[in-house]
Amino acid sequence: MDNVLESVIKSSAGLIWKISKMFYGVEKADLYQAGVLGVIKAYNNYQSDGDTKFSTYAYKYIYGEMYAVASSKSIKVSKDILKLSKMIEHGRNILAQKLLRTPSNSELAAFLEIEEEKIEQALLCASSILSIDNESDDERSLHETIALEEAVTQDEKMLLSESLDTLNPLEKDIISARYYEDLTQSETARKLGITQVMVSRYESKSLAKMREFMYM
Repeated sequence: MDNVLESVIKSSAGLIWKISKMFYGVEKADLYQAGVLGVIKAYNNYQSDGDTKFSTYAYKYIYGEMYAVASSKSIKVSKDILKLSKMIEHGRNILAQKLLRTPSNSELAAFLEIEEEKIEQALLCASSILSIDNESDDERSLHETIALEEAVTQDEKMLLSESLDTLNPLEKDIISARYYEDLTQSETARKLGITQVMVSRYESKSLAKMREFMYM
């Protein structure tokens, strides 16, 4: 292995581990090895055009190799990725109606408050995900996942708990009151001694942060 390729693999380690989170029920070591193979294939085929970063180009190769490993073990792709794809599609439909044309990825990224690179990466694997986790699966929105925590899987509970840790104390208190105690925004405002407008603003901000953590 040449030194340049070895350096590329090392610098891609974070991306490999990140993509591996899209799959469950398969050893992370196996997924990592598949990811390294994807990086090598991407390296051998990559030709810089000045616009496409190597990480963006390599994404589909890494994902493809992991998908092959997961499929061989009859493992399903994480539903979080399906949810992200659906969120992107929903956002595209809303923007298309407003703009009277198909929105660009940059417009879609701004509307959904998601990095454009993540939009592009999600679109790369959307079709294969939809073919596996189709509409017959039981899908939950982030709101439903929080409100129905007792009904979700252990992995979902862990991911939800980790997403809550991204919030500051006030944001945690608001989410706890709204979704764990099932209080209205007015009741939450009275309990925390703030205005309903603040509850609404912080709730939206908090859910966006949690969605960013869980679906990215």
